[in-house]
Amino acid sequence: MLSLSLGRLGRRLRSALIPLFACTAMLVATSSARAALLSDLIGFSSSIVSGNLVFSDFSYLATGDMPADTAINIVPYFDGTDYGIKIQGAFHDMPGGGASDALIEFRTSTIDPEYVITKVTLAGNPAVVGGKGFVSVVETFIPDNVDDYLTIYALTPGSTQFIDSASFSGSGYQSLRVQKDILASSATVGGGVPTLSFITQTYHVVPNGNPIPEPSTAVLLGLGMVGLGAGIARRRIRRKN
Repeated sequence: MLSLSLGRLGRRLRSALIPLFACTAMLVATSSARAALLSDLIGFSSSIVSGNLVFSDFSYLATGDMPADTAINIVPYFDGTDYGIKIQGAFHDMPGGGASDALIEFRTSTIDPEYVITKVTLAGNPAVVGGKGFVSVVETFIPDNVDDYLTIYALTPGSTQFIDSASFSGSGYQSLRVQKDILASSATVGGGVPTLSFITQTYHVVPNGNPIPEPSTAVLLGLGMVGLGAGIARRRIRRKN
């Protein structure tokens, strides 16, 4: 009787795992761990993998002198501790016109659901060449997190900030929607060229403290519950007799 029940349980587990394996195969087929053009990642069918993270659902809008999506590279990145991506392109604003703006959006998710994102670091090389102006990157995580944001910038005359980070309160996030607003503006008088050629983004990932049982563990747990139920049933029968 037990062997029959185990056989049925095995068939049910195989039936449940086949769709999971199929979904995993689809993810691998549409994901890349190599550099890609932003234009190739825009939409819901392509993504890029870096460590235990997958970046997907890219979109891009640009005005003024900002580069086209075909001139922006997205590269897997590792800083020696954390994984993320590097965004490379000629983000700038030329003198004599209005400000230039670019908005890059994407979703960052942990591949292993037992891990969560607890900290994000943003870095880059903002500068103003040959005169006055400013360039900045402001990053938000709406709607998943409305409390934290990051910023790097160069303001001439003024100051420069090359790196910023935020640690999330609570249990962290398995998935985050990210918005990067890149704004550059040359001064009307004595204007230079505000420029930014790369942005790096890393994510600190830790176990979430609520591990999902392995299939073998789930099977043993199920058998234990069956045994417990059978024991209770036998005791009830003995009491009646």
